[in-house]
Amino acid sequence: HFTSSTLNVALIRLIRLGGFLTRQKIRGKWKYVQKHPVSSPPGRRTKLFVGYDFHLDINKVAYKLFEDGHFKEAIQSALVEVIDQVKIRTGHPKGVNGRDLDGDDLMNHVFGCDNQNPKIKFNPIKTSLDKAEQRGFMNLFKGIVGIRDMKAHRNFIQNDPLKTIEYLSLASLLLRLLDENSSKRSSRL
Repeated sequence: HFTSSTLNVALIRLIRLGGFLTRQKIRGKWKYVQKHPVSSPPGRRTKLFVGYDFHLDINKVAYKLFEDGHFKEAIQSALVEVIDQVKIRTGHPKGVNGRDLDGDDLMNHVFGCDNQNPKIKFNPIKTSLDKAEQRGFMNLFKGIVGIRDMKAHRNFIQNDPLKTIEYLSLASLLLRLLDENSSKRSSRL
């Protein structure tokens, strides 16, 4: 349970910082309203998208789909881009059968830090906390594989632009983490 002053501060931040909410005073009480409803028309959605500084690759693969209201496809394209970037940055690793790794096998191979040296490290992996963080990042990348698969293999309508922005934000974060890792690796070589 939160105090009303704590909730008020959080709601005011959503109005000022994210621009997702607005408020109206009705009968002496504030009512908070989502600015961009699910049914927001093209053009209004654009403001929602450009209000967030997405990774350039997410902009390339998802902006037009998002603007046209193809939210499921925007999410799927963004997640596929992250997975493709993992493959590209690690030289398209192969499994024991000689085929390109994908899915959980790819993420375990690339980020796994238990009994192996990960292809992509987010820290020196010297302490148990380092390993826990590395596993956490690995699980985030593995999680998007499951989401990608679900979006690709189920027939459903994704019609919430805010939820779509949040999925795209996750993909953007993961690409930024890959970028940071790539620049660290380049400077070590």
